Amino acid sequence: MSAQSDIPFLERIPVELTVELGRTTMTVRDLSRLSRDDVIDLDRSATEPLNVVVGGRVFAHAEVVIVEDRVALRIVEVLGQDDTEKAG
Repeated sequence: MSAQSDIPFLERIPVELTVELGRTTMTVRDLSRLSRDDVIDLDRSATEPLNVVVGGRVFAHAEVVIVEDRVALRIVEVLGQDDTEKAG
């Protein structure tokens, strides 16, 4: 079987996308004290695009949009192989 004939099969394999809003570090003590309505500051500006992560690597940048009554993403940039290695 040639590699070319495997492509349709590979294209149907599901992958999990994770959207990263931002990151922070906190102690276990602070984590255990969190309660409803607490706010956690993240390292990302509200105007920055979000990271779309596939397989532990940033695959694309996106922005949040509303479609009907659901939250969705609009891809603003798809990163190349070199970009995904240094993004994050």
